[in-house]
Amino acid sequence: MQHIREEIRVEAPVEHVWKFYCDTSNWADFYPRGEFSEFSGPVDEVGTTYVQSMKLMGFEMSQNVEIVEIEPLRLIHEHSDSWSMDNYFRFEPDGDATKVVFESDWEMSGKLPGFIKDLANKGWMERNTRHILADFKALAEARVPAHV
Repeated sequence: MQHIREEIRVEAPVEHVWKFYCDTSNWADFYPRGEFSEFSGPVDEVGTTYVQSMKLMGFEMSQNVEIVEIEPLRLIHEHSDSWSMDNYFRFEPDGDATKVVFESDWEMSGKLPGFIKDLANKGWMERNTRHILADFKALAEARVPAHV
């Protein structure tokens, strides 16, 4: 099983960052390869499921994801049996900002061709995650409501 951990500081209060992440209409803007569909409910509720798909070198990968743990304004834990994956999104107040920590334990599906597994190795996943978090940070900060 592979493990990655990445974090980033978002210059916005935790309430804003949480709300921004939980609005799945934003996901397409910071998940460049992902497509998300069939949400059974909001992602800040235990039991919500959705389908995540992506293409890598023309090969389509899809998985069913379930939200298995929520701590409002602090944690979203999602699980997928399709890729044997657990993702943890942590939101930690850091003064006027928010530290976002992403951790993932995963194993690529045995159904994937070897060259796809080799390409989507830990290094690729870490780089991809850093890019996603950087885009998330930029968009979340750009959409902080102005103080009146």
